[in-house]
Amino acid sequence: MDYGDTLTLSCEGTGNIKHPNEQRPLSVATISCEGGDIFKNDGWLSEPSRFFLFKCSVPPQYKSRRTERLCYDGNPIIEVGYVVDSHFYPLYESCFNEAALNVLYSKYTQKPYNALYQTKIDRPYFVADDQFGYIPVDTLFSPRGQKAAVAKLVGSAIDNYITQTQFLSRGHLAAKTDFVFAFGERATFHYVNCAPQWVGFNGGNWNTLEVDLRNHIHVTGYNTIIYTGTFGISHLQNAGGDKIDLYLFTDENNNPVVPVPLFFYKVVYEPQRKCGIAFIGINNPYVTTEEAHQMFFCEDLCRENRDFSWLSWHPDSSSEGYTFCCTIPDFRKTVPHLPTFDVDCVLT
Repeated sequence: MDYGDTLTLSCEGTGNIKHPNEQRPLSVATISCEGGDIFKNDGWLSEPSRFFLFKCSVPPQYKSRRTERLCYDGNPIIEVGYVVDSHFYPLYESCFNEAALNVLYSKYTQKPYNALYQTKIDRPYFVADDQFGYIPVDTLFSPRGQKAAVAKLVGSAIDNYITQTQFLSRGHLAAKTDFVFAFGERATFHYVNCAPQWVGFNGGNWNTLEVDLRNHIHVTGYNTIIYTGTFGISHLQNAGGDKIDLYLFTDENNNPVVPVPLFFYKVVYEPQRKCGIAFIGINNPYVTTEEAHQMFFCEDLCRENRDFSWLSWHPDSSSEGYTFCCTIPDFRKTVPHLPTFDVDCVLT
């Protein structure tokens, strides 16, 4: 920053800005650069001070808001971010299916510096605001809640599926560490950025993709737009051998809601060159390799391809999640809800 440039500090929510030289508590304050990392505010601070001394007594609270903008099939776009001095600053947005109560995708940017994210950030609880109405989302994802929900569908076969090592986690779409600073990382803990994801896949190939992609973008210098989303409905067999679609709740009109997705995907688009690619994973540890390959809806671009040697996932692992890659045009043939943008080449 140059001398005289200003910054707005905010701890809005339930806390205030803490500083050894403060003369009174404030939740929002403007400071000006005195050179280097020294900042001042004559009306608030008793003397100029180094930047690292500014802290929040309590982390600021992120919020979601329903916009007037629409995405696929007339669904609303929900923005998640922070309110500062009555102005809303979004960090990412989600296309949210209000009927089925599932997220189609979260959209955000990822740049080379995102690999240098802040570490040792406490994980907050997920919040729903009012986006899920009366549905008890926290309870549905709890060990007891998810086991009860799936047991209603598969009956006595439940113990074959929900175990100590395989269960449904709160699967981030925009990942916590896809954001550089603590306030961005915390804001990913919202149910409009989350879907039921089998824990082996969550900590396996999906995590590998997140880490490898973040590092690859850092090395290549790409400035990307990311669409991370879900498609389809996962299934399990009941005691009679019938395939049953998985949902975590039935609403007051007896409609199944909060589906367990069959696919998680991450579409990466580099708008400057108009290059893109889709990475897809199957969210079901109980399908065989043969069954998984039959679910692939495109030619797998990444398999044995030197252009993707940076990707270290294990694509044929049932426990880590079966995975494959598509061109954007091929991806669109199966997944209709991806927003329109021009693609001229494959992003490698």
